[in-house]
Amino acid sequence: MPNSLIPTCYFPSTALFIDDSRDFLLNFVLQLDEWLAYRVFDSPFDALDYIHKKHNDLATIKRRCISRFTELSECTLSQKLNTLIHSEIYNPKRFNEISVVVVDYEMSDMNGIQFCQAIKHTPIKKILLVGKADEHAAINAFKAGLIDGYIYKSDPNIADLITYRIKHLQWQYFQDMSKSIYQELRLNAPTCLQDSGFISFFKKLCQEKDIVEFYLADDTGSFLLLDHDAQISFLILKSEADRIFYLEVARNHGVSEELIKLLTKGEMIPYRSLPKDKKNQDWLTNLLPANQLISDNRYWYSYSKEPLLLNIKKEQLLSYYQHLEEIDAEELLLL
Repeated sequence: MPNSLIPTCYFPSTALFIDDSRDFLLNFVLQLDEWLAYRVFDSPFDALDYIHKKHNDLATIKRRCISRFTELSECTLSQKLNTLIHSEIYNPKRFNEISVVVVDYEMSDMNGIQFCQAIKHTPIKKILLVGKADEHAAINAFKAGLIDGYIYKSDPNIADLITYRIKHLQWQYFQDMSKSIYQELRLNAPTCLQDSGFISFFKKLCQEKDIVEFYLADDTGSFLLLDHDAQISFLILKSEADRIFYLEVARNHGVSEELIKLLTKGEMIPYRSLPKDKKNQDWLTNLLPANQLISDNRYWYSYSKEPLLLNIKKEQLLSYYQHLEEIDAEELLLL
């Protein structure tokens, strides 16, 4: 499976910062992106205990997904995806999933490489903070696969660099999870998830709409999208092959010429399975205005804030904004 891949799901996760200098930690986190969820530890042993506890309390998304797919062995892929989405978005602990650690190399009780060695069995991504004299050790650790990168602690742009690296590695964390799930379950990812043009389009859409979490909603590449406040929207996506298939279904069921023309031009696309009858009105209620996207393949898409594919109970969702407020309240109690 290619390195470029939109994960089947993505949500904000937690970064850990470990440095035995508490003063450095407290000053450093003031410079971080306000939308980053993080925890700080001035003891590597406390951090290890925290990671161990979280991984016992909260199974990684890979384990959760594979377990549920196995339970739903008799269901279609779309039914499985819908069930997984429902179970994951209602999970208030999802934002606590630890995706990245940033650890200082020079600590008195345990150096940063030893710390990374202690968690190498986990999927957590690792960034090492080093001094100039530590570069050789960092390079060796990177080549050995113990860390995913290193940053000079003295770099004047350290906060921006770390924020950028964390976002990149968090995306990679969910990519790796998705690849592993697909391989273990012997599933094929929808073509669009590996299409570089669609990937660019999707990332731009998420940025424009302030989307912070998303979930693959069907086997054609449609997504459930949520912003910081858990406001729901959908990206409905169909391939050229899907459009041709729906057009043939429409012709076989005697749909009016007007609707046939709309489907032929790709001006309308269905967002769910089409009714097998001849009533134009029933077809119209299942169609959305569409736009064309041409990349490695041709796609037809529609963005909507209507609850199209899933019946989501918004009142039961914990938004990412609420999660950050809870973290801030906990931090105040610790001061």
